[in-house]
Amino acid sequence: MQTADSALVKKMNKAIVLNVIRQSSPISRAAVSRITGLNKATVSALTAELIDEGHIIEVGTGHSTGGRRPQLLSFNAGAGLVLGVELGVTFMRALICNLSGELIESRELDLPVKPTPEEGVRLLVELCHTLMAVAPPTQLGVIGAGIGVPGSVDLQLGTVLVAPNLSWRGVRLEQALERALGLPVIIDNEANASALGEKMFGIGTRADNLIYISLGVGLGAGVINDGRLLRGSHGIAGEVGHMTIESGGPLCSCGNRGCWELYCSEKALRKRLPAYKEMKLNDIIAAAEKGAPEVIAALHEIGIYLGIGLTNLVHAFDPELVVVGGPLAQAGKWLLNPAQRTLQSRLMPGPARQVPLLISNLGLNACALGAAAHLLEERYKTPGVSTYKPSPSIPRA
Repeated sequence: MQTADSALVKKMNKAIVLNVIRQSSPISRAAVSRITGLNKATVSALTAELIDEGHIIEVGTGHSTGGRRPQLLSFNAGAGLVLGVELGVTFMRALICNLSGELIESRELDLPVKPTPEEGVRLLVELCHTLMAVAPPTQLGVIGAGIGVPGSVDLQLGTVLVAPNLSWRGVRLEQALERALGLPVIIDNEANASALGEKMFGIGTRADNLIYISLGVGLGAGVINDGRLLRGSHGIAGEVGHMTIESGGPLCSCGNRGCWELYCSEKALRKRLPAYKEMKLNDIIAAAEKGAPEVIAALHEIGIYLGIGLTNLVHAFDPELVVVGGPLAQAGKWLLNPAQRTLQSRLMPGPARQVPLLISNLGLNACALGAAAHLLEERYKTPGVSTYKPSPSIPRA
């Protein structure tokens, strides 16, 4: 028992040291010791192991306040690779990045109408294999895959509970993909993954409270609250696309009526533009660029409904930033102004009216990057404790 306990303590300490170096590179061993509270001998032994394993590297010397200049350590982001995938309703986008989330290569494909779970798994695996075939060789290879899906997810079971726009229910997606890819896999709701991507790599890096709105065939949201993704008691927080905004509205694929996504989504745009129903979204947006009045008017109306729904969310969550992403966000120049005007007219007077409403700067990569980030956080979390977040006030060298 004592040996097992000692092994667990060492594993925990090693993970804590690695996370401090990941989040604070470059950093000296002495600074790691101060931040973690571990003695210098323990830190030296653990960092020696991490260097041998390829997780960290020495990157030169730091400033000295007297005596020998300290050797600096840095996380070795190039030691391995991670896959990130957005399984959309009409498309699939995959990327491969290093261990710091820096993009190396990406691919996208169109999906057949409402693919079966078996078709979805087959196409996803083929896309991942295509990326793995062109990826550069690394010491650790591909360490896993994160997948964002357009529906509610049971994180513990790795199951898609319901994806209304795909007509999927109770799909053991994580298990099927792990078996097919031979890699660890984590699945999450696509809006949650996108919010995490925006927080980790996008314009939300300095915001501890933000709302990410994913506009695609449907509508979803990911909420970052006090620096962490808000999941709720059953893991389905953020399913705001099925928030009722019209009690007698049309029937939604979820079975409810008057859902927000029926008024503010790609499907809503196509309903307003029957002549454009069979066109690709990019072609519809191109028509707006050319000045098509009916398209611009439809986008303007969707922007108004975006503002109506956001009014409820801003009042509920009091964010410091709202980010709009997803395929339909490519039409942001026609959506944001009416959304902002609607917010200003409906929000209570006070600080809420100053909340910035911005288009994601990660573009169509937000979900896949966030899914990859989720996999990385799980891979590097400290066993049995929350992921360590070093204080920015502590000197690093």
